[in-house]
Amino acid sequence: MNDGTTTNWHDSALPEWYNKNMKNIADLENYAKLFNFNKEDALLDLGCGDGTLLKIAAPLCASVCGVDISKEQLTRSKEILQNFDNTALYEIPLQEADFPTESFTKISMRKAIHHLTDSEKDIMLSKIYKWLKPGGLFIVEDMITSFNLQLKSDFLNLAEEEASVYYGQNWPAFKKAFFTTMDKELPCDLATMTNLLLKNKFHIRKIDIITCFMSTLTAQK
Repeated sequence: MNDGTTTNWHDSALPEWYNKNMKNIADLENYAKLFNFNKEDALLDLGCGDGTLLKIAAPLCASVCGVDISKEQLTRSKEILQNFDNTALYEIPLQEADFPTESFTKISMRKAIHHLTDSEKDIMLSKIYKWLKPGGLFIVEDMITSFNLQLKSDFLNLAEEEASVYYGQNWPAFKKAFFTTMDKELPCDLATMTNLLLKNKFHIRKIDIITCFMSTLTAQK
């Protein structure tokens, strides 16, 4: 049994809990629209989960590729992508992913970068920049806070207030998992993320602050 407070993705109960409780198809569909996929695109999804974004993109793109550490999630991905012949999946930790230079036109990292330390984020962004073709897009959506995380204790009430609205009737079931991510994993704030993107030569095209605890950043090579 996993209630979202055990963060080991090798635990088969965690993907089951996540897909049941945290997956929001409408949010994913809106997120997918940010990429404006076309037949020239080669998409890489880092932390692809059960492959839902890949399934949305596969009929629109030349190729789609997913990376995830969870065997259970990749099994689900294979199942929902079985009718597409332009897909590839890799079961490896994010830090070990490696691809040839300029392999992709678009790269996604949704709700996955908070598993990396700031130094690992820096290395990952340098890799992503290398993997993108010139003009390629990178979109990251995660627990990227609009407040300084060094002052987190001053904003916990605001975060809980906004989370209760964002998750609605599901908030009581999500509350422990939410604070596990904030307290025990590795979220970052907007200042840190924008500085890392700029350090790695990205042009930041857009910042969408969804709540005080979640943001979406669109960057371009």
